[in-house]
Amino acid sequence: MESTPRILLVDDEPGMLASTKALLEAVDYDVVIAHGGKAAIAMLEIEDFDMVLLDMNMPEVNGHQVMEFINDKLIKVAVVVLSGEVDFDSITRAFQLGAFDYIKKPYEFDELQHTLRNALRKQELEKSLFSLRKQLERSERLHRFMIESSPDIIFIVDKNGNFAFVNDRAEELLNYKKDELISAHFATIVEPDYVERATHCFHERRTGPRATKDVEIWLMCKPGSRPGWTRNMIAIELNSLGVYENEIRNDKGEVQSGDFSGTYVVGRDITERLASEKLIHSQAYHDLLTGLPNRALFHDRLSNTISNARRENDRLSVLFLDLDRFKVVNDTLGHSVGDELLKQVANRLRSCLREGDTVARLGGDEFIVLLPNINSDDIARLVAKKLVDAIKQPFFVDGNELFLTGSIGISMFPENGETADLLIKNADTAMYYTKEQGKNSFNCYNRDMSIKHSRMLNMEAEIRKGIKEEQFEVFYQPQVSSIDGGITGVEALLRWNHPEKGLLSPIFFMTVAEETGIIVELGHWILNKAIAEVKQWLDSGLPLDRLAINFSSKQIEQDDFVDNIVNALKKHDFPGEKLEIEITESMLMTNIEQTVDKLNELHRVGVHVAIDDFGTGYSSLSLLQKLPIHRLKIDRSFIHDMEENADQSIIEAIAHMARGLKLEMVAEGVEEEFQLRYLQELNCPVIQGFYYSQAVPCEEARQLIKDGASIIGSKPLQNNESHKSSFAGKNKLKATAG
Repeated sequence: MESTPRILLVDDEPGMLASTKALLEAVDYDVVIAHGGKAAIAMLEIEDFDMVLLDMNMPEVNGHQVMEFINDKLIKVAVVVLSGEVDFDSITRAFQLGAFDYIKKPYEFDELQHTLRNALRKQELEKSLFSLRKQLERSERLHRFMIESSPDIIFIVDKNGNFAFVNDRAEELLNYKKDELISAHFATIVEPDYVERATHCFHERRTGPRATKDVEIWLMCKPGSRPGWTRNMIAIELNSLGVYENEIRNDKGEVQSGDFSGTYVVGRDITERLASEKLIHSQAYHDLLTGLPNRALFHDRLSNTISNARRENDRLSVLFLDLDRFKVVNDTLGHSVGDELLKQVANRLRSCLREGDTVARLGGDEFIVLLPNINSDDIARLVAKKLVDAIKQPFFVDGNELFLTGSIGISMFPENGETADLLIKNADTAMYYTKEQGKNSFNCYNRDMSIKHSRMLNMEAEIRKGIKEEQFEVFYQPQVSSIDGGITGVEALLRWNHPEKGLLSPIFFMTVAEETGIIVELGHWILNKAIAEVKQWLDSGLPLDRLAINFSSKQIEQDDFVDNIVNALKKHDFPGEKLEIEITESMLMTNIEQTVDKLNELHRVGVHVAIDDFGTGYSSLSLLQKLPIHRLKIDRSFIHDMEENADQSIIEAIAHMARGLKLEMVAEGVEEEFQLRYLQELNCPVIQGFYYSQAVPCEEARQLIKDGASIIGSKPLQNNESHKSSFAGKNKLKATAG
């Protein structure tokens, strides 16, 4: 909605003011009157008007003086003189002071209306032009600010390729002053290998979607002339379009006609982005620790080499290498020493190979080697021997002299596989065969190895299925007091009710469980199952001092080993002092510090610790004194090898050691009466073995404890022949959770 024009009517004649005001208001003008020039100036100072109708001849302040005031104060208002003054000088003076028109009194109202409309129209045009000019000035300032503040380099080159404009960013990134670049040809700063590509960008004539976009080139920086300047070149991504004068564009924004004057070029610095992409690419295809190719890059190179070998009717070999004793070093001396050792191993392996060979780290202590263009297995064996011999040489890390060995498996193309995955798999299988044969050597793959490996995989799948379908069961073997013949405890032992093979002891599946890591899941299951069943015995009033459960080294290595045991005790409300965990001597020698810490944590919640198979390992007296140990279990091999009236010095030494360390001794594997009598003479307090009972199912074990009269010197506990027939020989078969 348009506003009503506001007019200030200035005159010193009241009648003139009244009549003119009435006429103007009748045609919808908003009229304010001022009696004389002085009053007009006062009103102009405080109010806004679109127009002033001004008389010239007025006392005190005349019309010229009012117009001078308007000009001095820069008041934007149209002035129309309405006066009886006809003096030429007066009229000329009025126009010089900015009057739009001069109407002589007496006036025709139509003439006055016409003049007012024209004056207002001119006033509106001037306001619009003023606003447009301000917008253009603001836009220009903003555009210049954006160009000069842009993070991108901005060039304008003329049609000859010479710089006509460069922004501040170009100076910052290229180390050139603006005046050094203006009028210079663009090729002077383009890296020579990129001049041809840059020419298409800096001479771009197209506009719109077809113009140059995202072209990568390298620009040369001016050699350092300011402190800290080190860059020689930068990579930029260019976008450019043609610039035209008198241009006519189509509806797509493209110039149809016009005079080509140059090219507008915008370049973004992508030097750091390219460096990051290069780093990311390197990290994606290289091992971060050793700098060797990783599994992905090795697989890619192997696939390409296979393609070349197939085309050239050539042969190649893959060597899979695993470090044999690395884990001991890593656990004993820490990961920083282990990492440095892996770096030295990587360098040593590299030094043993040809330039065209590839050695990669697959992860952990596993490495793999690609030998292209070899014409016989003998060459692969020679390289493998060279690598094994190199690994055997001592390493020196942080003042430690360290010794490792390596086990290698070899596969050949095309005999042992025609794909990358199959060659790697078969080399891996041969490497595991080498480990089984004693490590520190190498073997070439043959099909028999895969058959054995396949059996292992099938066994792994069956074990996992057995866990899922609850085919496993906990048996219990009594531990009997040699003093009063009472059952003081039980050892939990694992059995597998296999749907096809019947009841299996751990001897048939524990090796696979260990190697595949399923032992951790099995161990967690037997821990909770045994605690839950024995807790029911205790709640029913059965007397039992101890539940013994075996744990494997893999379980102890888990970060949540202690938490799992503590949580199981809490879950079943089982007293910690009635739980005994059994670990072997060899486990103690792996990551001694962490093992000691974990056992101490369990000791604090009342859990007892027993050293199983004692006498077969290498534990020292000083180590035994550090550990919260309660029992030593004599290894069954010493009991099994006993002969009546023979020298039993080893068993006697163990017994004296146990008494000296104030540890209780348990003899397991007792099968003959003369063994029992001898152990009683040694004051061995706890006996375990087939002489009294083999391991029996939960309900039978509960009944044995319930019926638990003294059995020393009387008939042994009745063995269940149906269970005994399921086992080979009389060897004790443990539910080692490891």
